[in-house]
Amino acid sequence: MKSHPNAIGRHRAAMTWVLSALFWLATAHAADAPAAADTKTIDRTNFVCKYPSAWDEGTKDADYKPDTNFSLKSPNNQNTYVQFSIADKAQDAQKLIDSLRPDFDGPAITTLSTSKITEWGNHKGTGIYLKGKILDIAPGGIKIFVFNSDNHNVIVIEYYFADELKTLQADLDYISNNFTLKN
Repeated sequence: MKSHPNAIGRHRAAMTWVLSALFWLATAHAADAPAAADTKTIDRTNFVCKYPSAWDEGTKDADYKPDTNFSLKSPNNQNTYVQFSIADKAQDAQKLIDSLRPDFDGPAITTLSTSKITEWGNHKGTGIYLKGKILDIAPGGIKIFVFNSDNHNVIVIEYYFADELKTLQADLDYISNNFTLKN
């Protein structure tokens, strides 16, 4: 049985469209993560953290301690940041979350919804996700998350305004997937 020339043409056109769509999907998500040349690395005694080069390590913050307390701040005068505190593992993760919540829930965010989280990037642990109005003026959220290793608890605070999240979500994902404890 012979194929009709128009059927072959339609088949080729459909295959071209499918291949184009697959190529678009593959390259669209590749843009989510910064290229290796567009990142910086913090390599300390207890951890390694890679982050987009447009972000800034808050070395001038009053509470900055390079091995135990630091922040990564988003570019272009945006307010989104990720703060890391590395603490003694003897502290209970849920007690840490409970002790930190009053510092944020009320003073920093008028919480409209709260959910529990068990993962931050590749890390499993305990946390809460507060969504509401940052400083009672703009939609946003705060994640408070604790995970541990044999020797440390890591406290992560992720703070964002919703309108910034649209352009910074890929950066936040990159940071969360590229923080590694050494021990």
